Amino acid sequence: MPDLARTREVAGDSYWSPILAAAERATGGEPCRVCAEPISAKAHWSFRDRHVCSDRCNSTLKRRTKTRIGRGEIDLASIPGMGTRAAAKEEQRARFGQERQPSVFRTRAADADFPYEFYGLGPIPGDVVERHGSITTYATATSVGADWLVDLVRANSEDDVEPILAIHEQTGALLAYTGRTLWWTSVPGQEHPLVQQQSFQGDDGRRWVWQNELIRDVDQNGTTYDWEAWVCVAERIPPLWTPAYTARSEKQRRSTRARNSYQARMRGYGVLNADATQVDPQDIYERDQWTCQVCRKAINPAVEWPDPWSATLDHIKPVSLAGEHVPENLQAAHWVCNIRKGDAWGPGEAHTKAGVRGTF
Repeated sequence: MPDLARTREVAGDSYWSPILAAAERATGGEPCRVCAEPISAKAHWSFRDRHVCSDRCNSTLKRRTKTRIGRGEIDLASIPGMGTRAAAKEEQRARFGQERQPSVFRTRAADADFPYEFYGLGPIPGDVVERHGSITTYATATSVGADWLVDLVRANSEDDVEPILAIHEQTGALLAYTGRTLWWTSVPGQEHPLVQQQSFQGDDGRRWVWQNELIRDVDQNGTTYDWEAWVCVAERIPPLWTPAYTARSEKQRRSTRARNSYQARMRGYGVLNADATQVDPQDIYERDQWTCQVCRKAINPAVEWPDPWSATLDHIKPVSLAGEHVPENLQAAHWVCNIRKGDAWGPGEAHTKAGVRGTF
């Protein structure tokens, strides 16, 4: 697994979905790809996309696939969408590294919209990362005379790999890494040169921990990327999403929910796996200037469902008549107006301009 002949790209989904998604979403009764039990029609859409019956089988499928990728049995470049992702990462790496000078990344004020400064995919030699008063600096192993460490890494990895050392200013603790691979640590009181000890007590009696800090953001093109940095801190920092990434995720969640709702309604009319564009309802509301296209009165953005005057997406050509889920066939409407309109066609800008007026 996966069957590459049946793999398809799932727009807007996470890393695993383009790798694991089957050619068609399961509608109920299909055999699970892991245990062969029938898949429920009420299973989560991601399970039905991957043709698995449960969270347990979903985790098993991912674990098996990860093992196969590690063995080289699955070529990610051959999977729709993955080559594009790889190219995007290389483009990001080149752009973030262009004329990059060492910088200091600090903890921001408590009232800032995001707690930490960062830039790009991770620290470069010469960078300084300060987190709540704890300071970590970065240097190449060669620059500090750790040639034995360079030999160790190159003997077990690529010939030209250069390990980076993270150096904790308060304790003198060291950590060597390449990419996401941790190779070696040196902390106060540690004698063995190859121990990977991530938690330790400093000479001042404080407890410290090496942590791979993870911050998720989107670049200027809207492509996701992660900042990762080995930092020494007194308390672990949870993975963080920037406001930009959070907004993008919310936008994706809204558009996916709207698409899934449309496809569920189409299944009620006997149309399985109906095509549907990822459309964010907020984009339609803003395009229509928060004006109900049925009654032509203003919609208050602060009013939320189930208030009858909350905003909803209305299909100009009704779903019951196979109206498409595309921007041109969508308009803003009060929930109550949408209900009153029912299965009538229109009104809407697309049809008014074409000389077609709906009646209801």
